[in-house]
Amino acid sequence: MSMQERLTERFLRYAAVTSQSKEGCAVVPSTPGQWDMAKLLKEDLAELGLVDLEISEFCVLTGRLPANLPAGHAPVPNVGWVAHMDTVDVNLSPEVHPQIVKNYQGGDVLLNAEKQIYIKVSEHPELNKYIGSDLITTDGTSVLGADNKAAVANLMVALETIIKENRPHGEIYVAFVPDEEVGLCGSKKMDFSKFPVEFAYTIDCCELGEVVYQTFNAGSAHIKIKGVTAHPMSAKNTLVNPALVAVDIINCFDRMQTPEHTEGTEGFIWVQAIKSNAAEATLDIKIRDHNKKMYEARKEFIRHAVEYVQAKNPKAGI
Repeated sequence: MSMQERLTERFLRYAAVTSQSKEGCAVVPSTPGQWDMAKLLKEDLAELGLVDLEISEFCVLTGRLPANLPAGHAPVPNVGWVAHMDTVDVNLSPEVHPQIVKNYQGGDVLLNAEKQIYIKVSEHPELNKYIGSDLITTDGTSVLGADNKAAVANLMVALETIIKENRPHGEIYVAFVPDEEVGLCGSKKMDFSKFPVEFAYTIDCCELGEVVYQTFNAGSAHIKIKGVTAHPMSAKNTLVNPALVAVDIINCFDRMQTPEHTEGTEGFIWVQAIKSNAAEATLDIKIRDHNKKMYEARKEFIRHAVEYVQAKNPKAGI
């Protein structure tokens, strides 16, 4: 079996496990499917010959591939490989139905003929980089979960290759963590005594050949707005529309400092979700910045924006 076939086989096997994480949970992991994923990976790692395999109370799976260097070899660093097991929930079906587009020759990709769902080149020009390749897609009714099941498959095939080809290596530690997509971050729940590495690589998404050597500071804000309801016939000077209060807050932010207008290490504030009815509204906001001072400043700006809008709308509860 070729490397591509081995990667594809493992990816499809892992993608079939429903392991979406869930926003707003107070427990780690946030969903039972991540336990299923951890147990499957533990079995696969044991089959490959890894030792010290353990799934913690927080569903963090760790293990070790013992060094195979000859006696007398100079010491080498302990290396770690990390991947997350959860996939993102974007309110589509949790059931993944993968399909393979053989020898992609360009143009829009038809995902689902019945529902007329396409991946359009006009919206995803990165498709042009993969002409001549085989593509794995969904049927359009779910996310594929390649973030991070492709990385999980990558890591497992790398281990398999090292072992089968008896490549010389030092101690290699692996860690599979839950809830990366919802910020609960199983990595925060890791027992690092079981991951004693000098450096580690997180395998996660992005373009072929791309290596990311730094990351952003990340936070979130959840704003609740309580309005005042009134019949429109008698609403003057009484009604407080929480949806409009939410819009006032959003309008405080710089539209050029949002994900669609930034790149590289530029920070942003991302209004990710708005929910509203006649009585109340909520805003979910994500804050990202590589610069720690700017990150803290963005959080403070959100606080000031809320105070400013509260002053303009004294009868609202924000």
